[in-house]
Amino acid sequence: MTAVHYHMGENGWKFVESKDELEGSEPDPNYGAEYIRDIYHMHNPDYQGRYTVPVLWDKKTKTIVNNESSEIIRMFYTEFDELLPEDKRGVTYYPAKLAKEIDEINDWVYDTVNNGYPSSLPG
Repeated sequence: MTAVHYHMGENGWKFVESKDELEGSEPDPNYGAEYIRDIYHMHNPDYQGRYTVPVLWDKKTKTIVNNESSEIIRMFYTEFDELLPEDKRGVTYYPAKLAKEIDEINDWVYDTVNNGYPSSLPG
């Protein structure tokens, strides 16, 4: 996992040049990318959308697998179970009986917090 600079500019988040530049941030360890935009363009040179994080990146295929945080979290619940010890497989924080309620809360958080639309806040 690599953390980028906390400020998002027009090119997306910037990778720092050294770990000393900003505590908690790191240079891109794989390709030396300067901006998260560079990763998006490596995946799709014609990409014209927003450059967002997080990004789940497949190093083998040089492909963005996903860039939506709640979907990435859900993928981690099951997609890598075979790599875990037997007693840790199948653990979920997204139980079927709560999925609808979790999705509703995630939708609200995504629209009002992640995307910063205060006009959609209740009240």
